[in-house]
Amino acid sequence: MQMRRSTDDPSGKWMGLAVFLLGVVFLTIVFIMAYRDVVASGVLGRVAAAGPTPEPGPALVALAIKGVLLVVMAVAGGALANRGIGLYAAARGSDES
Repeated sequence: MQMRRSTDDPSGKWMGLAVFLLGVVFLTIVFIMAYRDVVASGVLGRVAAAGPTPEPGPALVALAIKGVLLVVMAVAGGALANRGIGLYAAARGSDES
């Protein structure tokens, strides 16, 4: 059984919104970093290009490592945003009589 507050907690609501927005900003940064790394590195272009190319192995490994780290950062950002929504919901008073 969940206990709900009978009154609103304004500071808790603002903190919850701030944590949520921090998570959203973190997710935005992760997606910008992912886009920049994939496009700017040119690894995908070198692999698909015709003709003799240098060995793509080390570049693909570096891209894979960056991809794994970006996934970890995205999961952390999502968890942070989820925690912010949880804080916001917990700080709201119950509207039920």
